[in-house]
Amino acid sequence: YVLFMLYDGGGEVGYFGGWSVVAGILALLGAAGGMLVALSIKHGDSILKTLATTGAIIFSATLDHMLLGGPLTSIMCIAGVQVIISICNYTFDASPPEPPLKVETPTNLVRDEEMAALKVNGKS
Repeated sequence: YVLFMLYDGGGEVGYFGGWSVVAGILALLGAAGGMLVALSIKHGDSILKTLATTGAIIFSATLDHMLLGGPLTSIMCIAGVQVIISICNYTFDASPPEPPLKVETPTNLVRDEEMAALKVNGKS
């Protein structure tokens, strides 16, 4: 789009013709939202991504109701409370993490076999 705009000299309306300040801000917010999504995909785990998505849906539904007068039914409120409780449960979980799994490498296996052979021969 930018190349066509530059080639055509901005066209009949000029560069950025038809763009208001609000449209520019919304475009920048959309780009920033895309960057946040990319960062969450790169650095977050799947449960956290799901909770973030549902939290964003609840947040946007609440803003829609407060600012634009959109519908906010009792079912939506119950679902919102469930999401908030699940986010709190996941965030403030005090259980210790599971230890990492031990991976057997070929060198460990050879040493184990050598130790078993030594025990069989009586050289421990």
